[in-house]
Amino acid sequence: MIEVFILKIEDPGCFWVIIKGCDTFLDHETEYQKLNIEMNNFYNSVYKDVEKVKPLLLEEGQACVVYCQELKCWCRAVIKSIMSSADHYLAECFLVDFARYVPVKSKNIRVAVEAFMQLPYRAKKFRLYCTKPVTLHIDFCEDNAEIVPAKKWDSAAIQYFQNILKATTQIEAKLCGVEEDIFDVYLYVTIKNEKVCVNDDLVAKNFACYVTPKEKKIDCSEKSTTKSLESSPDKINPALALWPMLLQEKNPEKLEKGVILQRNGLSLHFPSKKISEKIEKIYKEKDCISLKEINKITVATSAYCPRKGGITIYAEPDVQTERLLQFLNPDPLKTDGIHDIQQLQKSKSGILQPSVVLRNKIEPCSFETAPLSVDLKKTLRKNKFLGPNHTESYCWPPIARGCDVVVVSHHGNDPLLYIPPMLTFLHTGGCYKSLPSRNGPLAVIVCPGWKKAQHIFELLEEYGRCSRPLHPMLLIIGLNKEEAQNMKFQRGCEVIITTPHSLLRLLKYHSLLFLRLCHLIFDEVEVLFSEAGEQMLTILDYFKKTIIIEERESAPHQIVAVGAHWSKHIELLTKEFMNDPYIVITAMEEAALYGNVQQVVQLCLDCEKTSTLLRMLEFSPSHAQKTLIFTGSVAEAEIVCKVVESSSIFCLKMHTEIAANFKNVLEQWKKKLSLGSHIVLVLTDDCIPPLAITDATCVIHFSFPGSPKIFGGRLYCMSDNFQSLIEQGTSSEQGNKKAKSILLLTERSACCAVGVLRYLERTDAKIPPELCDFTAGVLEAKEDKKLRRPLCHYFKVSGFCKDKRICPDRHHINPEIDMPRKLTDQTLPTAGYIKIIPFYIMNATNYFGRIIDKHEDLYAALNVEMKEYFKESNNKMSVEKVEKFALYGLYEKAIFHRVQVLEMSPKEENCVFFNVHIKFIDEGRTSDTKNHQLLYLPQRFQNLPPQAVEFIVCRVKPIDNEVEWNPKVTRYIHHKIIGKLHEAKVVLSLGNTVWIDPMVHLTKLSDLKTSVIEYNVRAEILSMGMGTDNPEHIDQLKKLCQEGKMFPLQENTFQTITREDTGGLQGSISDDDKISENNISLQVNKENQKSEVISENSGDHCIKETTQQQQQKSFHPEIKWFQKEDVVILKIRLRNVKDQKCKFFRERVVFSAWVGDKFYLADMDLHANILKEESKCLIKNEEPIITLVKEKKGSWHNLLKKRNPNVSFDFDHWEECEDISPFSNVVCSRKVVNTDMQINEDLDDSSEDSETDSE
Repeated sequence: MIEVFILKIEDPGCFWVIIKGCDTFLDHETEYQKLNIEMNNFYNSVYKDVEKVKPLLLEEGQACVVYCQELKCWCRAVIKSIMSSADHYLAECFLVDFARYVPVKSKNIRVAVEAFMQLPYRAKKFRLYCTKPVTLHIDFCEDNAEIVPAKKWDSAAIQYFQNILKATTQIEAKLCGVEEDIFDVYLYVTIKNEKVCVNDDLVAKNFACYVTPKEKKIDCSEKSTTKSLESSPDKINPALALWPMLLQEKNPEKLEKGVILQRNGLSLHFPSKKISEKIEKIYKEKDCISLKEINKITVATSAYCPRKGGITIYAEPDVQTERLLQFLNPDPLKTDGIHDIQQLQKSKSGILQPSVVLRNKIEPCSFETAPLSVDLKKTLRKNKFLGPNHTESYCWPPIARGCDVVVVSHHGNDPLLYIPPMLTFLHTGGCYKSLPSRNGPLAVIVCPGWKKAQHIFELLEEYGRCSRPLHPMLLIIGLNKEEAQNMKFQRGCEVIITTPHSLLRLLKYHSLLFLRLCHLIFDEVEVLFSEAGEQMLTILDYFKKTIIIEERESAPHQIVAVGAHWSKHIELLTKEFMNDPYIVITAMEEAALYGNVQQVVQLCLDCEKTSTLLRMLEFSPSHAQKTLIFTGSVAEAEIVCKVVESSSIFCLKMHTEIAANFKNVLEQWKKKLSLGSHIVLVLTDDCIPPLAITDATCVIHFSFPGSPKIFGGRLYCMSDNFQSLIEQGTSSEQGNKKAKSILLLTERSACCAVGVLRYLERTDAKIPPELCDFTAGVLEAKEDKKLRRPLCHYFKVSGFCKDKRICPDRHHINPEIDMPRKLTDQTLPTAGYIKIIPFYIMNATNYFGRIIDKHEDLYAALNVEMKEYFKESNNKMSVEKVEKFALYGLYEKAIFHRVQVLEMSPKEENCVFFNVHIKFIDEGRTSDTKNHQLLYLPQRFQNLPPQAVEFIVCRVKPIDNEVEWNPKVTRYIHHKIIGKLHEAKVVLSLGNTVWIDPMVHLTKLSDLKTSVIEYNVRAEILSMGMGTDNPEHIDQLKKLCQEGKMFPLQENTFQTITREDTGGLQGSISDDDKISENNISLQVNKENQKSEVISENSGDHCIKETTQQQQQKSFHPEIKWFQKEDVVILKIRLRNVKDQKCKFFRERVVFSAWVGDKFYLADMDLHANILKEESKCLIKNEEPIITLVKEKKGSWHNLLKKRNPNVSFDFDHWEECEDISPFSNVVCSRKVVNTDMQINEDLDDSSEDSETDSE
């Protein structure tokens, strides 16, 4: 929809506008103003030399620049006509930017300079699409009058059109096509807050009529479209008469150069007489036509698309053709119909439709009869919507009526299953008058993740324009309480798209805003229940309580659940929370679950299938039994039939080679059976459509079904015996009559065992242990085949994969691939601290960048050499022939990069200039560039291995079981870290991937000769509320390495990390994530501890080798200290301690305690003496506080004799330290910071493998 401003109106078929807003045709006001200024300055400045810009010749249609006396400026124009007078020529010119006709003297006409003709003409010529004038035609001979199409617009129609446009407050247009310089549009005006389609209004007032796009010329003698419709025997909805595309199929006689072939009561339209003659000839030679012959004949007609003036008119698929083809061969899988089967299909009374299982009777709709608004249908057609498909034709009517609906389909993840009818229902706002008059949504769409919610939000914004303003909102709420509390709803918002967790967080603080909620839609409902089952039940309970309010009795209350799989949760949903729901299932294997079909899987060898089959047959059933045995070939059907007959069971057989027996087989099958009788039919899959059996009690899959669709088709043969638990109270009475499906699984169908197991897991079937073991073996074999595949991305970034059974990537270590690769002469670091610069941010925790070697940065040296080399212009040689995977140079942003060609478009290989997809091997990012920009790269610059390394930040993952990070988190981290130097500790290295934890950015304080931690990446993610702790991440990686038998690597690479290691920002991180500011500097300094201590803080560990072993491993607590003039205060950062003990000595203090099952010990040698009798240990705010009384009053420069990484100064009491310092403030701050509390300037010179002495 584009907004326009009317400049000039001639009639509804010709009016001139300025386009005010549209992506493609957006008028830039400033650009036209600039053009007018420059144009006037130019032509006014050459006034003295006017002959240079005067045209030598004037002719009609010539573009020029003229001076308009009325506007007092030079304007662009087109000459329409020329008249001569006594002393000069007078030209009638059309001002293309103002849509005016003005007379101009020839002396005021100038040549149009090319620079002033770059901008398109501002005035655009519009006409109403498919709307033609009409007039009253009086026939005196027949003595009647009728409205017929006219060539010119009536003055009354023009006046009415002008009055509408004058009264409007806003004018919008929908572009339908462009013919030469004319835009065909549907014009919409807003009058008194009501939007009106001018095209429709003129037709409704009998000022105009609609014509189909294919009618290129209209003769006055022709009957109008309106009359044609009236003469049609079919009753047509008057609303549909306003949209000609819907009437195209109603008037096939209007199609240009078309012929109608009638046969067997069906009409088939072809645009060529020769084709129809050929078909008539075939009809005479044969009694039927095969589908292949029809396809050969009509191949040209399927692409028939009339054109006019550059407009491609969308031709509707011929429904009659499709019906004829379906009549000739109703089996879509079978293209070469066999003569006898086709004869049988012709003899059947009806045409076979795709299968569907319904709980309540629903009449399927077509696009013409679909319960959608006219505007919505227009938009769907504009977007080339081909539906409604089979599922939509059944589910749209009940959804549009406001009923509770469950839809299960193979396309259950398509939002168009419910969006069009839902919008139509919301458009009728009268049923909501009884609701409270307050702000709040009428409908909530719950999606399984933010990505799907974003997609649905975009669809609603597109299709929502066809109804009254709904103002949809996309709400994804994080863990921060403030975000949910401060959430502001858009005024007039009637639809919210969200996720289960976000909705509950919103309900906690804004429950009153949902008092108007009438429609609850669940998208991919089976995924919602499997991943957020508890939240789903909470939401349903809330909705159930809301709709029973007395004031809402007359308001609608609807639940719509759409998905691809049936489950027990959906069964609970329909029983407990829906009122007489409509259930539409078009996936027949899911319908079997709904129908409670008993599933039996029998494992056997392929050579034992026949004997296994006989064991599964019931020779003396208690009830009448009808069994179908499906085979994979004609020969197999013959063998199975003989085997069954040899067991004294009445057996029929059917396959395509014995079509003559079809009638006899059907008669035998349909006979009523007595109690205890058993009939067996052996058949092949291609016999299912013509037989149309639905009353079987048992199906045996002797041959494994080739696809889920075939499997579902077999199960549908028992649809009459489906027993939904929703309908029946208990299944005990009908237990013996339960439909049964028996699947014979052999070694030949081993590849499908995983799918069978996944299906059985959703049923009540007893799964044989052998099947589980067999499936585990199959999965293991599949994993072995994936050894050359990359390691699963989700496993790398989060430590788990949602479904390894269908994931195409590897989940095991391959030592050949996963050994850390070499950056230079050395491999990737497997331990210690590194400096990194991220250049390419994939998501919030996954980056590509470089490791900065402080001793010898070979890449920096290479970069200098490349810069010097390419300074010489002779060395900048473009590559003549680009080769895939070759290395080249590329100049970008004043830097020369090494790049590798990944892809070249096959269509452009032989072109002079073409695009190539490249990878920056030293930064990790990819991009597109032109081939001529690639430079020849000497071999010496290719020797250094690619420097781009993949980095993954550990122990954090997206909230709400999401597998991908929300874009706003990724954007925030991108702006935070891109191109900056960071410090990080290596946890693990595999292949080209390094896992790091923590990753911090340091800021140097030059005055203090120190560095402070500006931010911790993990803490920044957690602070946004869109990420959560993932403590199992490192454990899963460790387990992966152990399973891969990379023991030597594992011992060196896995580092457990202290809270101090993770880095943190004071005051902005929770206690569990807060860290000491001096940890990295302490890690750099190598000091041997006498005792082996494991320092543990919130799941982070730091392992150190020591010289002394202890019988019992202990953890060293984190200790913060500060001092006053007479005492030293120690805060032990532990909570809920038990059995705490504190022993004081003159030069030493020993603290011990238990927290849960962990023992903490701190044995500290003090820097100075204390009074042990007066010192004490108390519990304050659930934390131990130790007060040490100084033997001599004064300031301590250190707490301990030897530095301990777990003991740091408490900066919250920094000012108190300054008050008691015997030195000046500057000296004090430098002294204290450099010895105990800050990060040394010597960090850059420390070794990477420096670690804390604790284990």
